[in-house]
Formats: sequence, structure tokens, C-alpha cells
Amino acid sequence: MRYPAHYIYPVVVEKADDDGIGMYFPDFPGTAILAADITDGIKRAKEMLIDILLDLEEQGKDVPKPSDPTGIDLLDPSDRIVFIEVFMPPYRDEDANKTVTKNCTLPKWLRDAGEAAGLNFSQLLQYAIKQQLGLTDKH
Repeated sequence: MRYPAHYIYPVVVEKADDDGIGMYFPDFPGTAILAADITDGIKRAKEMLIDILLDLEEQGKDVPKPSDPTGIDLLDPSDRIVFIEVFMPPYRDEDANKTVTKNCTLPKWLRDAGEAAGLNFSQLLQYAIKQQLGLTDKH
């Protein structure tokens, strides 16, 4: 499945009892952001949206179409709708290149010899897998 580079979603901004704000994405039930002010709220909302989108993309699920703002019910006259935009390629790249742990098994004598030689097992395994797959060092 091919996903777009940009997403823009509406987020509802509500006044909170503690003079802060609450925010939620109507298109993603269960989302809730509490923030001291709109700047902090938008930053947190963007981080949440990126995490949600990466998760959906990783699972190969459909990403919901953004709601039309005219169809979003606001519960209080002071509630507002703002839009959060994310450009996904840098976040996808970061997610694809994060380090993960993969256990492998080898004979004790080989481990001991490798450690005695000062080998970096992780680098060797990565190199060997890239060689086997015909990948260049860019990946």
C-alpha cells in the first residue's frame, strides 16, 4: 500500500478547567492531548499524529480520510478547530532506521574467538545480511 507524503488532520481545541487546553483528533477516537497552551498542544498533537500514522502504515492499515470541519460537532462555543500537518518521509526514514535487537546463535568457540579478536558482532551481522541481500551501504 502506498501512503501519501503529507497528511493534514483537524484537531479540536477545548479550554481546560486549569486554564490549559485539551485537544483531540475526531478522526482517531481515544486521542487526548492536555497542554499548558496552544503552542505546546500543537507540538504534542503533531507528535501523536505522527505516531498514529506510522503505526497504521506499519500495520498496512487504511488511514482514515480527514473529517470535513463542517461536520465536526463542537461542544462549547469557545471550542476551535486547528489543522495539524505532517510531512512523513523524515519520520518514516527515522522509523525504518531505528535499531532493533535480534538474537542470533553461534558456537561458543566462535563467539570466544570473535571477542578475542575484538570483532563487533552487530556490524558483522549487518554487513553479512546486506551482502546476502545485495544491498549497498546506504541502507
